[in-house]
Amino acid sequence: MQRLSISLFGPFTANLDGVPISGFKSQKVRALLAYLAVEAIRVHSRDTLAALLWPDWPEQAARNNLRYALYNLRQIIRDQQAEHPYLLINRDTVQFNRAGDYWLDVQEFCRFLDKTLPPDPESIKQALQMVQGEFLEGFGSQDSLEFDEWLTQKRAEFHRMMVFGLSALADYYEA
Repeated sequence: MQRLSISLFGPFTANLDGVPISGFKSQKVRALLAYLAVEAIRVHSRDTLAALLWPDWPEQAARNNLRYALYNLRQIIRDQQAEHPYLLINRDTVQFNRAGDYWLDVQEFCRFLDKTLPPDPESIKQALQMVQGEFLEGFGSQDSLEFDEWLTQKRAEFHRMMVFGLSALADYYEA
């Protein structure tokens, strides 16, 4: 069984069974994986994903780019060899499979912080140790206002969560 690990705090990294994944044909393929993993709770239409990453392209060209990006992504994460595929893809939709064998730092970060009511200093420390930098640090513009807005919103959301964690930890130690 292979395990996919994705770290989005700090520079984007992805590993399969502890081995760094290479072969991403473009930054857009990385962006697609990051977006699908973070937004795994939702099913995404292919049209929406194509417009998200290639907004200035004609619709058919954007869909072709998405199809190629999905093909590249499935190859490098060995999706077809996984016991449970990481990507649930059909003709119209794409979704990251939450039942797959994967680890996602931002998901674990949120899980540990959710354990903090009442504040549990050990859970908060574990959450904060996962933060190795800004969310998708160094990820430049994807030539898409909508993707950039999503990225900015997620960075602000995770920043607020980190401040909450640090504040709760400070309050705990002060008491």
